[in-house]
Amino acid sequence: MRRIFPAVLLALLLFGGCQKKSAVKTPVPPPVPAPAGAPAAVTVATPSTKPAPLEPAPLGKTISAPNSFELGEKNFVVGNYQQAAAEFEDFLSDNPKSKDRDQALFHLGLSRVLATDSNRDMRKAEAAFRQLVAEFPNSHYKTQAEFILGLQVQIEKLRSDVKERDDRIKKLSEELKVLKEIDLQRRPSRPD
Repeated sequence: MRRIFPAVLLALLLFGGCQKKSAVKTPVPPPVPAPAGAPAAVTVATPSTKPAPLEPAPLGKTISAPNSFELGEKNFVVGNYQQAAAEFEDFLSDNPKSKDRDQALFHLGLSRVLATDSNRDMRKAEAAFRQLVAEFPNSHYKTQAEFILGLQVQIEKLRSDVKERDDRIKKLSEELKVLKEIDLQRRPSRPD
C-alpha cells in the first residue's frame, strides 16, 4: 500500500492539479481490474471541467510598406544603384534624426560611385562621404568613408599627372616635328 500511495499522489498532481483547463474533455480510461491477490486499486476521480471560452487567435505582425531606407537597401543589394541613391536621399531628407543616417550616407556614396557611367556622380558621392565623416565621428562607416575619400584624392592626382604627361608628350611631339622640318631643310637634296 505504501508503494501505491506515492504513485496515486503523483497521478493526482499530474492529471488533476496541474492540468490546464481546455475546451476538450480528456476521456477517463475505464478501471482495470486488479489481478487476483493484489490490493484493491484506488480510483482517481478527475474534476469535471467546463469548456474554456474560446479566445481570439493572436493577431499576426502587421505588415507595413517598406520605408525608403529599406527600399534603398534592397535596390543597393540587387545593383540598382541609381534607384538606391534616390531612396537613400529621400530617407535622409525625411529622417534627419534617424539612427540609420550614417549607413544611409555611406550607401548613398557607394551608390553614386557604383552607378553606371551616365549616372555616376563622384562629386555627390564625395559629398555624402564627407557628410558622414563630419556628422558621425564615431560611426564604424567613418573609416571606410575616409579610405574611399583618400582613394578619390589619389585618383584625382593620377588624373592630373596623366594630363600633365599627355600635355608634355604633345608638346614634345610638336617640338620633334619642328626639329624634323629643320633637319630636312638643312640637308641637301639628293639626286635620284
